[in-house]
Amino acid sequence: MYELRSPFEGMVVRVDVDEGQMVAEEDEIALLDTEAGRAVVRTDVPGIVRELYAEAGRFVARGSVVALIDEA
Repeated sequence: MYELRSPFEGMVVRVDVDEGQMVAEEDEIALLDTEAGRAVVRTDVPGIVRELYAEAGRFVARGSVVALIDEA
């Protein structure tokens, strides 16, 4: 199980996937509003999103788990 961690700190603007959804490498998972502007969190691996920890309006710290992805 791959832990997708946020490379940024900020407020989640939107989440672009659902649990159970297939994703490809470099797919956009979430959009964050950071001090430097908007930033996209992308997955590094293809697979199925098993759990989402990010939700719109929630703050995420740098390095926190955004999603668990079951690698394909």
